[in-house]
Amino acid sequence: MTLTSQSIPEGYILVYQQNFSSDTALKDFRFSSPDSWKINNLRENRFLECNGQAQIDSGFSSPAIIGIIHRHILGEFILEADLMMTEPEQESNDLCIFFSVRDSSHYYCIQLASQANENAHGIFLVKNTPRYRVSNWQNEGISWGNQKWHKVRVARNIVNRSVTVYFDNMKNPVMTSRDPELVMGYLGFGSIHDAGCFDNIKIWAPTSIPEEAEFFEIKRNP
Repeated sequence: MTLTSQSIPEGYILVYQQNFSSDTALKDFRFSSPDSWKINNLRENRFLECNGQAQIDSGFSSPAIIGIIHRHILGEFILEADLMMTEPEQESNDLCIFFSVRDSSHYYCIQLASQANENAHGIFLVKNTPRYRVSNWQNEGISWGNQKWHKVRVARNIVNRSVTVYFDNMKNPVMTSRDPELVMGYLGFGSIHDAGCFDNIKIWAPTSIPEEAEFFEIKRNP
């Protein structure tokens, strides 16, 4: 069962998609650490990759490796993407999805980690402070495997401020949250400290505000 076979709510339209097949794909993004990112390929498949090494310090215990889709401000949305961990699996391995990103220090972070603990695997809020958990439930962690692609789906409902995250299994979520702090903002990808890849991004939403972000940097093609 593919993600795209899942029902999309009435009134939602496809506002963004990216498979990184174009040489101009990086222009859709702004990065907190541009040198941490590149477009890579495996045989004929191209994807966005981060090396897990930030060139800046966030200033507090929060992700420093962030890449946002910088021309779409969204509130309610459904996001689908493929994610792959490229490091040997350990209990702390993580990749992240960001939403409601207002600037470099105000956003939600969905951290998908191999093992849940007080600092890992959940939905976190950053407000110019160290990240703190706002998910009301998460499972015990996910298995990245050995350089294996995984399907991820995030459904954000503005009316009840709910967030539901799925990993491979599109019927049973791996984490949920109800938090009203931040509403509109940019979406993005990244990590706390690990290397990974992102591909086949699709975003459905009732509307998207086409406003250019004024934070982070555009990475120029080499």
